[in-house]
Amino acid sequence: MIAARKEPFWDAVLFQYLKRMLRKNFHSVHAANLKHLKSLSEEQPVIAFANHTNWWDGLIVFLLTRSLRSKDFYCMMEERQMMHYSFFAWLGAFSVDLDNRIRAAATIRYACNLLKNKRSMVWIFPQGEMVSEYDDVQVKPGVDFLAKRFKHAQMLPMALHYEFRREQRPFVFLRFGAPYSARDNTDERLESELQNLVDQIRSNCQSGDFSEYQPLLKPALSINKRWEWVKRLFTGKLSGFSRDN
Repeated sequence: MIAARKEPFWDAVLFQYLKRMLRKNFHSVHAANLKHLKSLSEEQPVIAFANHTNWWDGLIVFLLTRSLRSKDFYCMMEERQMMHYSFFAWLGAFSVDLDNRIRAAATIRYACNLLKNKRSMVWIFPQGEMVSEYDDVQVKPGVDFLAKRFKHAQMLPMALHYEFRREQRPFVFLRFGAPYSARDNTDERLESELQNLVDQIRSNCQSGDFSEYQPLLKPALSINKRWEWVKRLFTGKLSGFSRDN
């Protein structure tokens, strides 16, 4: 397996690069129930889990590290991907090879060592691979094993969804579930927590109700919005300006 090699310097450099990448490829990033992330205890490690439908998922998770400085971020990543993007190790990623039981077991032991530190926050995509977001959530073994080994840990569910909405680039929507004790975890609960969050985001997108969401990355101004901003500035109507079309 490929272990994490966190480097504060490269973490800072890559974070700035990441923000530029996100602004170039997405309209904005919004999160609902961010309070659940910020309410995590500083005295317990965290096993965070999310659905996995997109290559960007790991980088979106990395964006969240700036929302929670009290935790050390780590993320389990498919080994084939990490071999192509080895710089992820500098951000806290470590690899898992689900096609090899011995190597997969080594990754679980590595994650167990990380969770011995109360500051650790280990992110896992329990589906094991990227799947269509329209498929029902089904998780593979592994997360529940960690939960049973670290019953004092906190479990934090989160769903991601990518959606085009009247803009040139897609939106990213995140939704957190309430954290719960690892002692109460099962694979069935993992699936249920993620499916419920995914369904809630879909419902929000269908209704257009995003009142619960707050921006993690605000949209850059498109060409027409820059022109509108200038016109409003000179006509004294800047107070009514919106970044969205």
